[in-house]
Amino acid sequence: MKTDFSNRKWAARYPELGQGPISPIPAISPEFFEKERQVIFRQHWLNVCSLIDLPEPGDFFVRDIKVVGASILLVHGKDGIIRGFHNVCSHRGNKVVWERKGKLRGMFVCQLHCWSYDAEGKLRAVPDEENFYDIDKTELGLTPVSTEVFEGLVFVNLAKDPEQSLVESLGEIATSLKEAAFDRFERTNSYVFDDHSNWKVALDAQNESYHIPFQHRYLMKDMIASNSKGMTRLQDVGFFGPHSRVSAELNPDYAPSPLAGMLMGAVIGGDEGLRIPMHGGMVDTYLLFPNFHLIVMRGPAGDSFVTYNYWPEAVDRTSWEVHVYASPARNAAERVAQEMSATRFRAILDEDAGSHEAVQVGLASGAKSGILLQDEEIQIRHFHRTVEDLIAQAREHA
Repeated sequence: MKTDFSNRKWAARYPELGQGPISPIPAISPEFFEKERQVIFRQHWLNVCSLIDLPEPGDFFVRDIKVVGASILLVHGKDGIIRGFHNVCSHRGNKVVWERKGKLRGMFVCQLHCWSYDAEGKLRAVPDEENFYDIDKTELGLTPVSTEVFEGLVFVNLAKDPEQSLVESLGEIATSLKEAAFDRFERTNSYVFDDHSNWKVALDAQNESYHIPFQHRYLMKDMIASNSKGMTRLQDVGFFGPHSRVSAELNPDYAPSPLAGMLMGAVIGGDEGLRIPMHGGMVDTYLLFPNFHLIVMRGPAGDSFVTYNYWPEAVDRTSWEVHVYASPARNAAERVAQEMSATRFRAILDEDAGSHEAVQVGLASGAKSGILLQDEEIQIRHFHRTVEDLIAQAREHA
């Protein structure tokens, strides 16, 4: 069965976004990238990990955010609060914690001179303290970073005084995702790609389904509902400030091979439910501005979700971090299916990563002066409008 959809309806719903080409300059300009560092990544809430990374009191996790030259230490306190700090010693600025994650069994101790901090960031010990000049340890703890947890996802904001709380920033999306409790699920697989592309190029590629019948014609053919011409169509598009949500429908007549069926069931499967509404289809993709995709999938066997973090490292370099979450496997057969599914999904991601880099090379060549977008890519148009408006506003106030 093919589902019929009307054509070019999103431009009619959102005429303010226009229909013309968008500029490739923000993806290739070092000057624009420098503006993004300060205006976007130092001012907006960033997803840095999940409570899955910090499940118990004493657990810690370090997120290096290279785009702003910051290392952030997240700690699960004995009181149950997740706190974030700049991972910088108050003495000479050394990195305090070098491990990616672990369990605190005493103090965080700087390796350079053994200044020591507790789980609340308080400075507890200074070797040869009497030889300093009237230092006050109560004023020399680790520098805190605004940190909030939303439905099991941990966010930080590097602004000294964020204009909005995380929930205020998310707005209606916070309502849609309320009670999802994403940390109830198991992280079944993770992938990190050293992507030779601008972070927006990588994000754009995952922010539309237009490419699926073509780029993924062997691995995802006919999985997403399409019209009579085989073109995918979104069921719903919504914009919420800088954020967006798009909904797609799985093809009800999709008939995978027995092996592919087992793999697909492992991705979607399990008994856990996300307890959140869907918005017109079986797949909802949330873009939590600026660099976090949350893809929620609902299927006959249960719910699952995938997260994409796009961490800029240079104007043409991105660390693309992918995590897959599902209900814990209930038996050996389900675990084997999950592992086989991971191989298939990795092949899909490899196809995407290759195209990211090819697009970056093409844009940097200067061969094209504009990027053309069709109606089913309006969410890309909204994302770029948001980025460019923020940069333009910053220039006006400079």
